[in-house]
Amino acid sequence: MTSGELLSIEVRGEGDVFTLRQHARVVAGAAGLDQQDQVRLATALSEVGREVLNQAGGARIAFSIDGPLRVRVRGYGPLSPAAPGFAAAARLVDEVTREGEDVILSKGLPPGRYTGEWLRDLRATLAGLAKTSPLDELRAQNQDLMAALEDVQSQRDELEETNRGVMALYTQLSEELERTNQGVVALYAELEDKSARLREANEAKTRFLASVSHELRAPASSILGLARMLLDLGEPLDDEKRRQAELIRESGRDLLNLVNELLDLAKAESGRLEPEVVDVSLRGLLRRLKETLGPMAREGVTLVVDDPDGVEILQTDELMLTHVLRNLLTNGLKFTERGEVRVGAHADGDHVLLRVADTGIGIPEEEIERIFEEFHQVRGPIQASVTGTGLGLPYARSLVAILGGEMTVRSVVGEGTVFEVRLPRLDRLHLGRVVVADDDAAFRTMLRGLLHGVAEEIEDAPDGYAALAAVRRARPDLLLLDLRMPGLTGEEVIGELRADPALAATPVIVVTSADTGGIDGVALDKSRLTRGELLRAVGEIGKRDA
Repeated sequence: MTSGELLSIEVRGEGDVFTLRQHARVVAGAAGLDQQDQVRLATALSEVGREVLNQAGGARIAFSIDGPLRVRVRGYGPLSPAAPGFAAAARLVDEVTREGEDVILSKGLPPGRYTGEWLRDLRATLAGLAKTSPLDELRAQNQDLMAALEDVQSQRDELEETNRGVMALYTQLSEELERTNQGVVALYAELEDKSARLREANEAKTRFLASVSHELRAPASSILGLARMLLDLGEPLDDEKRRQAELIRESGRDLLNLVNELLDLAKAESGRLEPEVVDVSLRGLLRRLKETLGPMAREGVTLVVDDPDGVEILQTDELMLTHVLRNLLTNGLKFTERGEVRVGAHADGDHVLLRVADTGIGIPEEEIERIFEEFHQVRGPIQASVTGTGLGLPYARSLVAILGGEMTVRSVVGEGTVFEVRLPRLDRLHLGRVVVADDDAAFRTMLRGLLHGVAEEIEDAPDGYAALAAVRRARPDLLLLDLRMPGLTGEEVIGELRADPALAATPVIVVTSADTGGIDGVALDKSRLTRGELLRAVGEIGKRDA
């Protein structure tokens, strides 16, 4: 017997099968299984015992507890788990698997502390069991059968009495419930129809933006090219014609910018943008923005770039971050008549905070949220004198979300506006062990990719029982859990964890396409999951548990 085993039995003849059944019942009872599950396990091992005698002339059968109760069957010859005896056993236990030449039977256990001391006491008890005779085992089986029959008869009497009351109540309520149900079904159908129409409209809008943007880009580029040829390569123009040609070029440039913003917004909304994470020098990025945008400042306005405080390198998508900051700085320079536009970055725990502040005209309080609506522009004298599409801020906030961050704004009319972008510092996110529980192997592989560079060790769990066993064994830093799984559902796994004091504090992020209305905790939609969103959730979990 190895150190992890509770009990082992050599099955060489029919008498050993009776002993195996008796010992299985004792082990199951000691492990906390109820009477019915004790009988199921004992019956399953009876079938297995007779099967190994037929197939291999006998076997060594060992009991252990490693999360679930496991029974390892090692035949004296080759074993086939597809044989009738194993097939019958599979209907009585949770799982029958092959491990090398061995066959493993698994049975889930109720929550409890299976400590080393408890296991030692149980091993000592089992060691003192005497070998049973066929007659004794038949008597025990008869007692089980009689107890089951008495229990069934008692339940039948109780059910008959309850059924009479239920039928009376059902008769009274059935018509009212039917009317209510018809109304609910009609309302649900109407809601489903409206939801489907909204999804279709949104998808149609995105397709329209992408299609129109592609179609308009070519003629807009042609207009710019022809205007450039007219101004630079054609015959010399008099002042009036040159002014008109310049207007054509400026209008063409504005049109092309609008087309590009429409196309970028369509890509962001369709979910086709994925960040390419690299090491970004914030100092270098901010200086390049100053060199590029500094000439845009009005007379009397200064573009100030502060050196990053407490953070030099940020792991993120450089192009996306550059686009976000360029948009915020451009807006600040457009709407500031005197004073300054200032940009800087500083460390904020596991995040970095980038701030763009100006001393411009400010934004009325009622317009704060509307500035993130597509095509919306705040009305005012300065706004009327500058060009814009109303797409820059919606696109910038979409990019920040893709990067796993959030954008906020505060403003006072006549004093200025402050935009803040809060992004996760991926170099500060570190996980030891992670368990990924999902019955979709492809999605588990995708989650592994999203956690690359963050988690040291990732263990897959294809169902709820495997997830629970992995958490009990590995005590992970994080469990990523689907709700729709065979065996135990995600909700049941969470319930088991929270009921066990030793596992109750295990951090859990639900990643599912199922309804998460009843989940108390962090839940992500797997159909729209991005690396940024997942890492932001990981960061929030770490901050909450710190």
